[in-house]
Parts: sequence; C-alpha cells; structure tokens
Amino acid sequence: MPQNSTSEAVAKLLQRQPQHPWNTLDNDKKLLVVNPDGNALTFLTADAWCFHAGHASYWPQAFCQALPPRLDAYGGVMLVAAKEQALNQYILRCLAALPATTPIWLVGEKRGGINSLVKRLPESFSSATKLAVGNHCQLFQTEVVASLPPLTDDTELLALADDITVTLPERQFSLKSLPGVFSRQRVDAGTQLLLEALPQQLPTPILDFACGNGVIAKTLHERQQPQLYACDVNPLATAAAAVNLSGANAEIFLADGLPELPQAVGCIVSNPPFHTGLKTDYTIAREFITAAYSRLKRHGELYLVANSFLPWPEVIERTFGHCRQITHNNRFTVYYAQRN
Repeated sequence: MPQNSTSEAVAKLLQRQPQHPWNTLDNDKKLLVVNPDGNALTFLTADAWCFHAGHASYWPQAFCQALPPRLDAYGGVMLVAAKEQALNQYILRCLAALPATTPIWLVGEKRGGINSLVKRLPESFSSATKLAVGNHCQLFQTEVVASLPPLTDDTELLALADDITVTLPERQFSLKSLPGVFSRQRVDAGTQLLLEALPQQLPTPILDFACGNGVIAKTLHERQQPQLYACDVNPLATAAAAVNLSGANAEIFLADGLPELPQAVGCIVSNPPFHTGLKTDYTIAREFITAAYSRLKRHGELYLVANSFLPWPEVIERTFGHCRQITHNNRFTVYYAQRN
C-alpha cells in the first residue's frame, strides 16, 4: 500500500477555499478527481481516475485504467498535476471530451509541474484563472470551450504512443510507449546496463517487476521465448506492455507490489522504482525484494539494477543471505542473488 504521497499542502489549500465550488456542481453531477497521489484528497466527495493501483484502493469508486471512464456522469473535474507533462497533456486530451463550460480545477505543487501545465493548456480549454496560492501550491480554474470526440479504444490510445528503439549487441527491435510510463522516449540507462549484463538464457518462468512498457520482458522473449509474467502499478504501463508483448507467452498484471502468480518463478528481473510522485519512497523496492524471495522457486534467481547509491545490497543480503555485483558504471549497479 503506498504512502500518503500527495502533499498535505495541496489538500490544505483546497480545504481553505471558502465556497468549495466543486461541491456545488450543477444537475447533481459528480466531481471526478484525476491523478490523486496517495490518500490526502479522499475528503472530497468524488470518484477518482487513478494511474496507480494502490492509490485507487483509497477511493470508494475509482477507475484505474489507461482510458478515461465515461465522462457524462461528471459535472466537474479536479486534476492533480503530474510531474510528467506528457501525462498531463494526455489527461487534458481525454477531458476535452467533456461538454463545453464544464469546470476543471488544476492543482499541484509549484515544483511538481502545475505552472507548466497551466502554460500549456490546449485550445480546447479557456485560459486558466488563479484561485489560490499557499504552502508552495497553486490552484487554478479553467473550462472546456471546444469539445473533442472522446477517446474510447486502444487504437486511439496507441495513436498517442512514442516509438522506442532497443539496441542490444545481438539484436534491435522497437517498442511502443505511452504518456506517463517510465522512460517514455528512450530505454533507461540503468535498464540498458541490466539487459546487456543478463545471461542469454534464464531459468523460467520469468517475472518482470515494474515492467513499464515491457522492455525487459520483450528482450527476454526475443532471446529465449520463455513463459513470462510482467506487472506494474500504472495502467498506462500495462497497456503499453500488452501491445509490446503481443504474440509472447506473457501474462500481465496491474498490481501495487508483487501480484499473486499462478506458480513460483525461476527468475525475477527488475529495475524497481524508488519514487512515488515527487517523493523518494524506498518502501517499494524493500517490499519487492522481501516478497521476491517467496515468489522464487528453490535456486531461483534475482537480477536487479539500481542507482549505485541506493541501499539495496544490504536489503538483498538480509533477505537472500548474499548479494553479488554483476556489473556497474558510474551511475548504476546490477545485483544478483539466488534463493537457497
């Protein structure tokens, strides 16, 4: 379960507004909160559209999916600015399907992308009006002025995807990646180091934890066509991974943490995250390493890449009894451990 990572200052800024206009929407329609980070905003009487499976669990009615829910039930939207501007622009494209004059409140920390979001509003929206400032946060209001057709299927979603080329010593292939997915426009340098350090054959089945667009799982499919599992907390990531692993023997899970798998696995490979939103969050990888041991078969293997300053060798040693460094550069280290 994720920590309460939405800034408390954001919630307090909203609570200080004297009239709470989002609670008095016309025609008894609901408020939709988009991208609530943690549980700090659950005081709002609203449904939620989340991009984190754990955050969705805090809301009585939440949609954790790549495509938007049906918007005709909502009379207004509260959008919490994401740090990734591509994700903000994707959300705005979806919200442009709301009827004209639908109010949209934009809120976020100054260092979290709210200013860039307001400056880059598409033509479908009016210029934003600043309503409040406080505790390093800002609140704005805009509205839809020119509705666009809704995004309703994966074909329209994929039209917004980026193409990535994966280059390895033995092969090259392409991937699709979506807004809001880790390392959206290129292969992350840590992941590249990991892929080049992995043996050409790994014990199966294999789990790709925090799979993002599925680059690790796709590489393993290209090399040995194993039985694969992949999981991520972000529905946009699992949507991209599903496209990239089409034709592979792969099962993909949307999950906060390691999912329950049909069987123990022979190998787990990961570039685990250490941020939740803007905040450093070491609990994700700590819980993953601990749980990974229990998901592995006897003599099953763990391969993990991380920034070299992170304390994962100690955590791996406590869990597995040993930790070996496979390779490293000036930023990243690849670690290996085997279950007894």
